[in-house]
Amino acid sequence: MPNDTTPATVVILARVDATTTDEGFAALAASVRRCGAAVTWVADGETVKRLSRETSDQGWALALDGAATESRQRLRQHLLVLRRAAVDGVVVADGGTIAQRDLLVAEGIHTAVVDRFDEVTRGSRRPSPEGWACRSVVWGLWEVESTPTRGGSRLGRWIPWIGGPAAGSLTVVTVPGEGAGIQTTADRVTRVIAAHRGGRHPKRFARLGDLPGLLGSGGQPNGGSVLRAA
Repeated sequence: MPNDTTPATVVILARVDATTTDEGFAALAASVRRCGAAVTWVADGETVKRLSRETSDQGWALALDGAATESRQRLRQHLLVLRRAAVDGVVVADGGTIAQRDLLVAEGIHTAVVDRFDEVTRGSRRPSPEGWACRSVVWGLWEVESTPTRGGSRLGRWIPWIGGPAAGSLTVVTVPGEGAGIQTTADRVTRVIAAHRGGRHPKRFARLGDLPGLLGSGGQPNGGSVLRAA
């Protein structure tokens, strides 16, 4: 059972608009880096391929929509980018799910973030930490359910709650970037970081690529982790 000293783990997924220039992203990344919290950038394949070349210190994830995951052929085409760019996982948006999990494993993907779990009946092959919305129905791949956001307020679209995550919990929150300028995206990300540092429990910020190691160790950090305490 988590106690008040058990750190909450926070994963921030920041969407990057496809129109973002190399120079614009460099400014965005530098602004967010000053917050001292790990962030994983999420974008379509061409954007990941273009921007990740100059930002080797950043965590990246490939964005997939329902059309990309509706067939093996379409998913395979989208995953081709993974052979030319290093990514920490995939993020499936708009309630989509992935039936072809074996294709992700074959491309070396170990983490997939989804809005909801599909109705696969077989149980998880590996246990996840208590209270973490994660499962592993195919060996080599963890599925992570994104944390629901509060409705209503404008801020609530980006922050699940005010007051900070509970002790020992996992929060996976996506910050939208589509159609937003560099300064707007930077402001959104820094506000989310600040909000999740609130509350009385200790926090640690993790990149998406840290989760397989944390899940394999029952949610506890290991020596090779890049986790940053809040």
